[in-house]
Amino acid sequence: MRFIPLSASSHAIILGLLPAMAAANGYQNLHQSATGLGTAYSANGTGIDDISAIYSNPASLTRFPGTNASFGADLIMPRDSFENLSATTASGAPVTDGSPGTPTQFLDNTLSGYWYIGHQLSDQLYFGLSFNAPWATESDYTDTAASRYTATTTKLTAYNLTPMLAYKVDDKLSIAAGLNIQYYVSEFSTNISLTPDNPSQASDLASDFEGNDLSFGAIIGIEYQATDQWRFGASYRTKITHEFDGDIRVNGSDANLAVLESNGVSRDGDARYEIATPWMLQLGAHGKLTDRLETYASATLTGWSAFKDTNIHTTNIGDLRVRNGWDNAWYVAVGLGYQVNDKVKVFGGVAYDETPTPTEVRNPRAPNADRSYVGLGGSYEVRPGRTFKVGYAHTFFEDAPIRLTSENNPGRGTLNGDIKIDADILMVQYIHQF
Repeated sequence: MRFIPLSASSHAIILGLLPAMAAANGYQNLHQSATGLGTAYSANGTGIDDISAIYSNPASLTRFPGTNASFGADLIMPRDSFENLSATTASGAPVTDGSPGTPTQFLDNTLSGYWYIGHQLSDQLYFGLSFNAPWATESDYTDTAASRYTATTTKLTAYNLTPMLAYKVDDKLSIAAGLNIQYYVSEFSTNISLTPDNPSQASDLASDFEGNDLSFGAIIGIEYQATDQWRFGASYRTKITHEFDGDIRVNGSDANLAVLESNGVSRDGDARYEIATPWMLQLGAHGKLTDRLETYASATLTGWSAFKDTNIHTTNIGDLRVRNGWDNAWYVAVGLGYQVNDKVKVFGGVAYDETPTPTEVRNPRAPNADRSYVGLGGSYEVRPGRTFKVGYAHTFFEDAPIRLTSENNPGRGTLNGDIKIDADILMVQYIHQF
């Protein structure tokens, strides 16, 4: 076997991982409230009528006197395929032994949860605490597919604990601020070919990366009851920069590992770099059209342009640079809610979500595309202070073409294909007013 030169091998191990780490953050986890989900997130910002409203706007806390708590869980069920798949190695050789030819179900079903607590400290001051995962994604492409030299496994979760204080200035205006305590866990895998001129599964190695980091940010919010019928809200979540000190391990057969090490590449190494969860500006409006009918609208701008070039320092293969090219993106939604009777409320909404990912840098680890949402949901008050809510949404993705070249996919070769996705999301939530 002729071993791929060390410099190219270095790029195959590391550059095959890190662009996707930043890109994977394109999977923003908005699923933090059943009312939010069921209205396609048009109620986010100021329209949610339970304590989970503090996820999107901490100033909403002052609308819930006394002590309130809520917890819930959501299940995301995607269906996906990677069609017309073709690839080459870094040396330009075609990958002809990919199996299956059309990978499916590489975006896993995922279950996540959240909880919120709010307590009124005085007539004007309120304390809140929330726990959720606002940034998360998981994908798993088979390590025998033609895409294996660009992406196999990706798991990213940013857990967020937020203590906050809200102040009711008067009957119309509330302001709030909170501290985002964010613990980010990451795991990636990709394959390396020892014979890039004639790639085969028998000569592959698997490179596995793991890293985590604890960092801090802030969220601020304002809510204004302009009239008896209309309320407006705005919030801003800061960018949080994570400095990872991670581990890289190369796995494979003893014979293949011996070839790796004979070329001066250790199977174990450290990698240090920075990535960030983006800033987010959210605007919301809530209107009472009649005693029973209400409307919601929200617009969210997410600062994906925070992803600049990523500089990586490794202990075994030198320093590397990853180029990123993401754009800020808007999410806009509108919805309606109807109070059927004293116990039952129904709601729904539609939304459009703009992709942050230009086609030329779209990576299969995060196959983002423009998408639209349709949501439905309802609530039932079992008895005073005890309410259950359910939310459902269907996500319609536009096709996500992968057009990676040797220039924008350095060290890994080319990758072409068309990713097709749609997803169902289901949520159950319980609200308890003490």
